[in-house]
Amino acid sequence: MTTRILGVLVACVVAAPPLCQAQPSAGASFDSNGVKIAYVDKGRGEPVLLIHGFTGSYARHWEAPGVIDALEKAGYRATAIDCRGHGQSGKPHEVSQYGMEMVRDVVRLLDHLHIERAHIVGYSMGGAIATQLLVKHADRLLTVTLLGAGWAGEDLSVTNAQMLALADSFARRDASYLIRGVTSGGVNGPTDAEVAALSAALFARNDADALAAVARGYLPLVDVSRDSLRSVQVPVLALIGELDSQNMEAVKRMQGVVTHLQVIELPGATHASSVRPSAEPLVAFLNKQKAAGREK
Repeated sequence: MTTRILGVLVACVVAAPPLCQAQPSAGASFDSNGVKIAYVDKGRGEPVLLIHGFTGSYARHWEAPGVIDALEKAGYRATAIDCRGHGQSGKPHEVSQYGMEMVRDVVRLLDHLHIERAHIVGYSMGGAIATQLLVKHADRLLTVTLLGAGWAGEDLSVTNAQMLALADSFARRDASYLIRGVTSGGVNGPTDAEVAALSAALFARNDADALAAVARGYLPLVDVSRDSLRSVQVPVLALIGELDSQNMEAVKRMQGVVTHLQVIELPGATHASSVRPSAEPLVAFLNKQKAAGREK
């Protein structure tokens, strides 16, 4: 089984228990074209908007690993969204409610909070959303940071087949396709019992039909042309786990197209373990961009 896109989607499926057991802070919500979108908004300063990965939430991917806290302590306003179909946000089951609607939710959240431009940080699936913002809404961005994400390329036939297979498996309440896909190649892959336990835990905290719809509507999120990336002028940072081989390939593919893309490898980090060590280089990148802005 090829794992190019499955590796992007793994998010927290096999992450450490402390990350997966996170409880969300009391946040807020707003109506985004008929769907409730939950978010948390902390601190003051330049705004940083964080977008989590597939099957995740702002609590699991940004609060528990300490990224929101690190940004707030560094003097930034940290806002994190629960993407539709996830966390405390609404979970429609129609495929048409996903795809580019997930990108529009971020723009609507910026409008709701009266934020003209923000630093955008996207992890895994959130990186695909951030990339669409980069090529379609650059006027709303200060910078973009991609964590465990890159460019899928222009031939999306394999990606489409993978996402349909993933959607079918989620509709059956079976996450083994995803779990085995992202753990294949390891020396000690999960046992059948471990796969069953991970699958049960995933569906205990998620709406399976909503996730299936996310997967079926996912292709537009990764449909980004080479020409649109070549025209990018917004500063972009890619943070990638040293052991996240599938997404490393996607980052290198993007590096060959996006001018002045900065890439930082996170030593010893896999896709699932890359969030916690991302905080320090993320803050350093934002501080550097803020300093450069003052000098202009």
